Amino acid sequence: MMKRAIRLVLVAAATLTVWAQVSPKAVRTADEMDPLLAKIATYGFEQSRIPLAQFTMFVQDSLTNPALLKQIEARLDRFVQSDATAAGKDFAFRELSLIATDASLPVLTPMLTEAATAEMARYALSKIPGPAADEALRSSLAKATGNTRIGIVNSLGQRRSASSVAVLAPLAASSDAAVAEAAAAALAQIADRPSLDALAAARAKATGLVKQRIDEEYAQCAGQFAARGDKATAARVYRQLIGPREPQMVRIIALGGLAAAEGAAAIRALVAEVESKDVKAQAAAIRLLGGIPGPEATAAMVKEYPKLPPPGQVRLLSALADRGDMSVGTLFLNAAKDASPDVQASAIVGLGKVGDRSSVPVLAEAAANSQGAAQAAARTSLYNLRGPAIDPAIVSAIGTASGKVKVELIMATGERGSTAAADALVKAVEEQDPDVHREALKALKNVAGPAQVPGLVDILVNATAAADRRDASQTLALVLKRSQPPQIGVVLAAYQKSTAAQARLSLMEVMGQTSSEQALPVLRDALKDPTAEIRRGAILAMTDWADAAPMPVLLDFSKTTANQSLQVLALRGYLKLVALPSQRPDAESAHLLAEAMTLAKQPAEKRQVLALLGNYPCKETLDIAQAAVADESVSKEAKAAVDKINSLVKYK
Repeated sequence: MMKRAIRLVLVAAATLTVWAQVSPKAVRTADEMDPLLAKIATYGFEQSRIPLAQFTMFVQDSLTNPALLKQIEARLDRFVQSDATAAGKDFAFRELSLIATDASLPVLTPMLTEAATAEMARYALSKIPGPAADEALRSSLAKATGNTRIGIVNSLGQRRSASSVAVLAPLAASSDAAVAEAAAAALAQIADRPSLDALAAARAKATGLVKQRIDEEYAQCAGQFAARGDKATAARVYRQLIGPREPQMVRIIALGGLAAAEGAAAIRALVAEVESKDVKAQAAAIRLLGGIPGPEATAAMVKEYPKLPPPGQVRLLSALADRGDMSVGTLFLNAAKDASPDVQASAIVGLGKVGDRSSVPVLAEAAANSQGAAQAAARTSLYNLRGPAIDPAIVSAIGTASGKVKVELIMATGERGSTAAADALVKAVEEQDPDVHREALKALKNVAGPAQVPGLVDILVNATAAADRRDASQTLALVLKRSQPPQIGVVLAAYQKSTAAQARLSLMEVMGQTSSEQALPVLRDALKDPTAEIRRGAILAMTDWADAAPMPVLLDFSKTTANQSLQVLALRGYLKLVALPSQRPDAESAHLLAEAMTLAKQPAEKRQVLALLGNYPCKETLDIAQAAVADESVSKEAKAAVDKINSLVKYK
């Protein structure tokens, strides 16, 4: 395999080299042929292909010169009769296949029945257009045997000559199975009325596997008629092939052809196959019925459903679901309660495509009371239900459901993005059931809007568990970000009214996530609160800000506070905001970092400043870094900052 790959690469390279050396527009003469053909006469498959590539280019350059092409054809005709190597002749035959005319027939025709040349001669001759080449192939049939004969039959089929039917028809009834099958395939390719009749006669006499092969070609021939618009003829053939005594594969092929040719008119035949005991043919018939549009096919499928065993019902439900016809919803609702788990599962999956509001409680129950794949299927169907009545039905069901069913309904509102359920979810958060409470908060992240902000604020303020406060604050922040403009006033009012530290901290967290300018004065005032925990919460909220607005507040606090831990926290928050993307000149950023460096008391904060200096390479940041080299606690980091700034300034 490796040697072959290397050889192909070398061949390609050699061919490219030749193309580069010879202009494709070069004027060619017959004198160029003999030296090249002399080399090709001794060519072996493992030798260089350069002479072959050169001759191919010679032929290509001669395509617009009819006189020269005739000379090339004559020279190749002599070459294939010479004592050249088999590899050389193989090449010559391939070149002949591109340019040969009737003039080559006297040379090629006798070779069709010679073992050494039959294959390549047929390859070249079968490319010659016109009736003379057809006749040459037909005349050789009587003399040919074995694979050579089959090859000629194949070529006659590929040429689709109606004149060849007379010689192919008897061969389709040959006692040689391979010949009979090849002749049948050739007749199916020609596909005219005599070919169809010949196949009909041959299948009537054939038996066993040969008959099945001829039947398959008979169906293929009918398909050609259908493609040309003669669907009546095609349907007549297909109906012959769907009989109960026909092989399974033939029946399936014919059923497909009949459905394509007749549409609704094929329903009766397909229904008969649905009721058969042949599982594969039944499955094909159900699939084909599902592909026929219109209420007639739907009605036929629904009628057949109770007659089938569970496997057949599963197939039928799947086909009906794929049709998307909402009229079959009742069938699916009943099937969802079937004793067969497979039928239940198929119905539940299908309800997602054909269900209506009545499917909501069924799917919620199924999701609540199952596990694994079954639960996933029920949830997916509940989430996929279509129509304007679905979301109101889910909201209504939330009000009356409980336990796991209520949880599934709530989860569905979040997945569906059902804004109509937002108020119901706010109420559900207040319930004692922890699962209902938790999932309602999660769903609100996707569906709540401005109208739910007051309710979410109440939920946050009244939360007793840390996890609930966290979820409520995250949900409230997301809703406020989606609201334009953000209704931060409700949050600020709740903060001013609240006395509970945990509630105030959570509300400050929301302020930070929304980054509203209205909240900044409230947080600045909170830095004066006597409670360190509140001051810390205000710092953290400003640290989460989306822009640099709180920087002066944090810087001032870090300058004036006596609380060392809060001073460090404020300074780190300040540095985080400095690092946000901005349009400030580098020198201005350097000034901000210089202030921070004067306030940094611990190595950790100094390192943070030094790490930021490289983002703003200029003389001012270089001065800060160089000054810090003398500080033993951060000397290493300062030297690294100096090197980085110098390298950046150099290329700035």
